[in-house]
Amino acid sequence: MKNYYIVILLCTFLSTSAVLISQDDKSIYSVIPTDFNSEVSDFSATYFHTDIVWVSDKGSAIPLSPKFSETGRSFFNLYTNSEIFQIQSLVDKINSKYHEGQISVSKDGNTVFFTRNAYVNKEKRWSYDYKMNLQIFYVKFENGLWSDEIEVPVNNTEYSVGHPALSQDEKYLYFSSNMPGGYGGSDLYRIEYNNGSWGDLENLGQKINTSYDELFPFISDIGDLYFASNDSSGMGGLDIYKAEKSDGSYLRGEIMPAPINTEFDDFAFVKQKDTGKDNGLLSSNRPNGSGIDDVYYWEYLVKPFAIKGTVTNTKGAVVANATLDFVDVNGIKQNVHTNGDGQYRVSAERNGTYHIDIDHQDYFNDYFDIVAKADLLTEFFVYDIVLEDFPSFKIRPVDEQGVPIIDMNVRINCDNEDMFTGLSTEEGIFWEFPHKYRRGDSISILIDFNKTGYLNKKVTFNMVVEDGGDVVIPKEQLVFVKAEEKLEISKIIDLQPIYYDFAKWDIRPDAALELDKVIEFLNNNPNISIELSSHTDCRGSDYSNLQLSDKRAKSAADYIKKGISNPNQIYGKGYGETKPIHSDCAGCTEEQHAENRRTEFTIVKVSE
Repeated sequence: MKNYYIVILLCTFLSTSAVLISQDDKSIYSVIPTDFNSEVSDFSATYFHTDIVWVSDKGSAIPLSPKFSETGRSFFNLYTNSEIFQIQSLVDKINSKYHEGQISVSKDGNTVFFTRNAYVNKEKRWSYDYKMNLQIFYVKFENGLWSDEIEVPVNNTEYSVGHPALSQDEKYLYFSSNMPGGYGGSDLYRIEYNNGSWGDLENLGQKINTSYDELFPFISDIGDLYFASNDSSGMGGLDIYKAEKSDGSYLRGEIMPAPINTEFDDFAFVKQKDTGKDNGLLSSNRPNGSGIDDVYYWEYLVKPFAIKGTVTNTKGAVVANATLDFVDVNGIKQNVHTNGDGQYRVSAERNGTYHIDIDHQDYFNDYFDIVAKADLLTEFFVYDIVLEDFPSFKIRPVDEQGVPIIDMNVRINCDNEDMFTGLSTEEGIFWEFPHKYRRGDSISILIDFNKTGYLNKKVTFNMVVEDGGDVVIPKEQLVFVKAEEKLEISKIIDLQPIYYDFAKWDIRPDAALELDKVIEFLNNNPNISIELSSHTDCRGSDYSNLQLSDKRAKSAADYIKKGISNPNQIYGKGYGETKPIHSDCAGCTEEQHAENRRTEFTIVKVSE
C-alpha cells in the first residue's frame, strides 16, 4: 500500500524495495490475484454475501469529481462485481467526491458501515489545521432503498477514524484511529453497538496496539481479530496479524506466515463468512501485480485431518461393521465403524498419538498404538488393519505310529473353568478361544485326554495371548501310548534317575520331584497299577543289596501312595542285584554300574 492512502489516515509508511518472499511447495496458504484488479490501486475488498465490494481510484464514479492531489488520480471510491440491485445501489449511494474506504456489512445485509472523508450532506468538515479527516458512517436498507448516511459517535474533525469492522455477534464495531491517548500512531478500538444504540469506547490495549500503526481490523466467525501493522518486528511494510480471542479478550497478535505476508505492504485481510470454507481476500502492493495495490484471493490449504483405512481379515476379505475406539493422549474417545467396504475414517490431530481398540464378533479383538505422522498439507494418515481369527487349537491325538485316535475324550479347562468337552475325529478337534480373551491376557490351560486302551494324559501350560490364529501344541504331547502290561513308564514320561544318599533310603528333594511325576501319571490313569522296582549294582553282598533296594523301593512307593487316590495302584519291591542290565560285573565300567543302579516303574495291570 502506497504512502498516499496512509496520508489520509495521518500515518506515514516508507515503501520498500526488498525482494518478495516466495511461496514454496509446502506453504499452507495459496495467494492468487483477483480478476478485477486494474492498473492503478485496488484494495480493501469486502464480501457482501458472496459478492465483493472494493476500493479503487481507477476512475471516478462521480462526474467532474476533483482529483486527489497526492496521486493526480481520482479519489478512492467503492466498486463492486455484483449485479444485485441492493449492492449496486449501495455503491451509488455511498460514493462521493472524496475518499470512501472499505465497508463492513451486517449479517442480514441491511446495515453497512463505511469510511469517508468528513463530507456530510455535501458539506465539508475541516479540522483546526484544515484537513478533512476520515470518519465512519453507516446506511440502512429500508423499503428497498438505502438511507442517508448516519454518523457513528466516534467521529471528530480533529482526528481520523476508519476501517469499520462489525463483530460477528454485532455487539461491537471495531475501527482504527489516531485519536489522542493511544499507544502511538493509529490504534485499534471498539465501541459497543446495539442496532443503532451506542455504548462505551475501548482501546484494545497493548497486546494489540504498539507505538506503530494498527489498521484494517476484521473479526472472524469465531471472534478472532485480524489486523495490519507496520510494527518493526514484521516482515516489512504493513503485515497482517492474527489475535485469537480467549475468555472475552485477545491474546497477543501473531504475524501470519508467507505468502499472506511479504516484505511489502499486506493489509485488509478478510474471511468469507458462513461458507464452511477457510478463504478470503487481502490487499498487497507486492511485485508482479496488475497495478499499484491489488486484491488477492487467499485460501488456507490445511484441510481437516483424519485417520482412515481399511479393515480386512488374514485372507484379504474386507471386514464390515467392525467397531474401532480411538483414544488420544488426553483420554478423549471417538467411536467409529467400518462400512460395507471395510473402510473407516475418524477425525484426528496431526502427529497425534492414539490407542486403537478394534472389535468384531467374528474376529480376535485387537489393539494398536499409533502416531499419526503428517505435515500440514497431508490430509489423511492411512492405517490399514488386518484382523486375525480368534486364537484356536487344532488338537489331533495320534498313536505311536502317527495314526489318528478317534473318539478320544478331550476336555479343555481355562483358568479353572471348563470350556470344551468333546470326542476327537479323524481330523482331530478344532477349538476356538472364547471371545472374552484379548491380546495380552494370561491364561492357564489344562487339556485332559482319556480313552480306554490308552494311557491318559493331561497337558498343562500357561500362555500369554499374543496373536490370533493357530496356537501350536508340541506334537509329542499329542502322541498317546496304548495301555499294556510290562510297559516301562519312563519311556512315556520324562523321568530322571532317582538317587539316594549312601546306604540310605530316605527320599531326597531331587528324587521327590521325579516321584511327583509318577503321582501325576497314576492320578491321570486310575485304571493302571504299577510296580516300583529298585535295583543295585553287583558290588556288595547279595543280602545287603537286596535289603537296601527293597527299603528304597518301598520308601519311594510309600511316598507315591500319599499323593494318589488309590494306594493300591502301586507297590514297591527291591531286586538287589538280581536283574542287572549289564551282567558281567567284573568287567563293568562306572557308567555300566550306574545303569544297573536304577529304579523302574512297570505297568503290571490294566483294568477296564
